[in-house]
Amino acid sequence: MTMEIAFFGRDWWNHAHAVAAALRERGAVHHAIVPWGEQEIPVWVIARYSEARDALSDPRLSKDGAGLIKILNKHLTVDGKEPELSAMFTARHMVFLDPPDHTRLRRVLAKHFTRGRIDRLKPRIEKMTAKLVDDLALGRPEDLISGMAFPLPLYVICELIGVPEEKRGALRAWTYALMEDLPDRAKAASLNMQTYLIELINTAHANPGDDLLSALVQETADEDRLSMEELLGTLFLLFVAGHETTTALIGNSLAGLLTDNGYLWREVGQRPELLPGVIKEFSRYDSAVATATHRYTTEPVTIGGTTIPAGEIVLVSLLSANRDERQFGHADQIDIFRKEPNLAFGHGIHHCLGVHLAFQETEIALGTLTRRFPAARMAVDKAELVRRQPAIIPNSLADLLVILGSAAVVDDADELTASPGRP
Repeated sequence: MTMEIAFFGRDWWNHAHAVAAALRERGAVHHAIVPWGEQEIPVWVIARYSEARDALSDPRLSKDGAGLIKILNKHLTVDGKEPELSAMFTARHMVFLDPPDHTRLRRVLAKHFTRGRIDRLKPRIEKMTAKLVDDLALGRPEDLISGMAFPLPLYVICELIGVPEEKRGALRAWTYALMEDLPDRAKAASLNMQTYLIELINTAHANPGDDLLSALVQETADEDRLSMEELLGTLFLLFVAGHETTTALIGNSLAGLLTDNGYLWREVGQRPELLPGVIKEFSRYDSAVATATHRYTTEPVTIGGTTIPAGEIVLVSLLSANRDERQFGHADQIDIFRKEPNLAFGHGIHHCLGVHLAFQETEIALGTLTRRFPAARMAVDKAELVRRQPAIIPNSLADLLVILGSAAVVDDADELTASPGRP
């Protein structure tokens, strides 16, 4: 296949791994152009594992939102009119903060967003998953993105922070619009979501429950009490960033299990103890986050022999780094018994705080589907799967059409005794 070799070029979204592999061979760092609505911005992309890992914890690569907005405005201002950025960039949340502000916000959220709180959600996640599965049709193509991978994480976050069921449909529509990376739709959706989140915060103040938001608004320690701006930013981050990552992880894992005639799908259905290794491997093999969120250089920084000037936006390609042959043996093959760590959820002080929740949701979704529908198969060829675009950060399937069945058909009974996922 002949393609234009470029990050975010015309072949990127549906051939990202092939493009990234070619660029890794050329070097660790590449200059690229990112589409931004009808405009474009220049960025630097880090493609190899070692350099990516170092960059994720390099303090010279700042995540300060105010500084980032200045750079974006420089590139996107037209005729003196600055762009209207979505709340992902303008809200005050820990993704776009440096220490000490980042340290404080992360500590406060981590204090209440605990493994114990997440584990207590498990029975509710199982019930929500079962309800979604019950609504799936048998014997005809069913989209497991809209039917499972998208709604489940959103409903779980709603459960976590205390959103009543009657508002979850509206949040689903606003969240989906924010994920499309279309500036006009994203702006309207972020305004609608902000209005509702303020209402939700005020309700939690007046009538607190046992949810995460109520715990945050009832914080009594002066240094841990969040302002309205900080509460809004934290909720926005939970809805958008946390939801998108888990949607992609579930969707990409389901697609991976169904390849090779569904061998791994059937294996996992019979051996659920394999699920942790399966999820970890698919988080590497087809990273839910294609690029880590934006950073910028506060001074000239040399990475992999390339010097990036000060004031430049840097994107770390987790999708590329996690397929780097310098780090992973047989990097383009699935091995559910791999021991090497990967960068699927970042590294350093910005490592994803919601990893445990994302893995728990994915394990329940995959386990339920593989047990209920052992004969499931893709309704289209793997080559026909389409990535949602033009999103830069998430690596999500637009849809995943699957024909669900209840009776497995296995040509060779001995097949299920083999070691799955080995090259």
